[in-house]
Amino acid sequence: MKDVFITISLALEEVIFQKRNLDQVISFWISKNKKTWTNKNILQFVTILQETTRWWRLLYEINKEINPKFGTLTQNIVAIYLARTPFGLPQENRITTKLKKEINKTLESLYCIRAIRESIPDWLDKLGSEELGSRWAKEISYLNSNPPIVLRANRLKTTPHELYKILTNEGYKVKKIANSDALILTKSANVFKSNAFKLGMFEQQDFSSQQVVPFLKVEEGQWVVDACAGNGGKSLHLASLMNNKGKIIALDIKDWKLKELKRRARRAGASNIETKPIETSKTIKRLHNKADRLLIDAPCSGLGVLKRNPDTKWHLTAENIDELRLVQRQILEKYCHMLKPGGFMVYSTCSILPSENEQQVKWFIDKMNGQYTLEEEQTLYPSETGFDGFYMARIKRGY
Repeated sequence: MKDVFITISLALEEVIFQKRNLDQVISFWISKNKKTWTNKNILQFVTILQETTRWWRLLYEINKEINPKFGTLTQNIVAIYLARTPFGLPQENRITTKLKKEINKTLESLYCIRAIRESIPDWLDKLGSEELGSRWAKEISYLNSNPPIVLRANRLKTTPHELYKILTNEGYKVKKIANSDALILTKSANVFKSNAFKLGMFEQQDFSSQQVVPFLKVEEGQWVVDACAGNGGKSLHLASLMNNKGKIIALDIKDWKLKELKRRARRAGASNIETKPIETSKTIKRLHNKADRLLIDAPCSGLGVLKRNPDTKWHLTAENIDELRLVQRQILEKYCHMLKPGGFMVYSTCSILPSENEQQVKWFIDKMNGQYTLEEEQTLYPSETGFDGFYMARIKRGY
């Protein structure tokens, strides 16, 4: 445990102070120690690093009060976290009963301050409260919980019922979500080592995220543009629902993400996806009036997926959100022309802020002077669903 303890402290320093991506830091340290770490060590490392990142501010405030002197700041933070968990500390770093009492007493006094209790920056607590009012308190609380692992059955290769049987036979504990392609992993296990995954029978995708593509009302044989495709989660879902019939144009400004999409598409057996990096505005102009359906899964703050990406709290700034709002408007204004007259587009984000969602759609509808109309919009709140926070709006282009 001692080596893992030190490594967690170093990794936490990278996430918090060097602003490195949490998932990338996890991958780096696991790869670096793969010859010496057991599966138990890996589980300890991942869990503790994720949770100390999630609860950084609360742990930091406790540290300020009691100053336990275990070494560096991040070693203190990790030690305070471990003092309250079943993992425990290395023998030479044992926390005394007296110190545990100090931690608990300090915790009680800090709990009355929401930004500290929920471990978020003051600016974010202020913004959330301004935009969501009384709803913010319960949403941020839910966003600090551990995310479920949700799978989406790939209908190009299986059905949810068949996937359930296959994974159960392989020894995994899963349950189906009724009337959907989703299954939840109910007992922690590396399901990505399963034969079912290697054969492309499923993808990991949160249940809220799985609602976006069906909301687009896509049909087999249509021409669909996934305008901010990233590494392809929703493009693969489109291919599954379209039964590989029709065409999906997957666009992104980052070519490396599209290369990952191609790799995933091969495993999934998705043959109707064509990738195009957005190199200049000409890429978009060539697609004007071509799409029966247009998906704009816009870049956003990611505040709806904080439980999955707790490092966002420490990397994001209020200025970043201002910049993202501007980018969202630019994307809506420029990309909407790819849609055919009479076609549908969906604007979606993994944010719960109205300023990135409803307000952006209203701005777009007003700016386009009646050319586009809002058909339906939904906000999926974590406190109501138990899953990630998402927003989606279906918009129709007039003739």
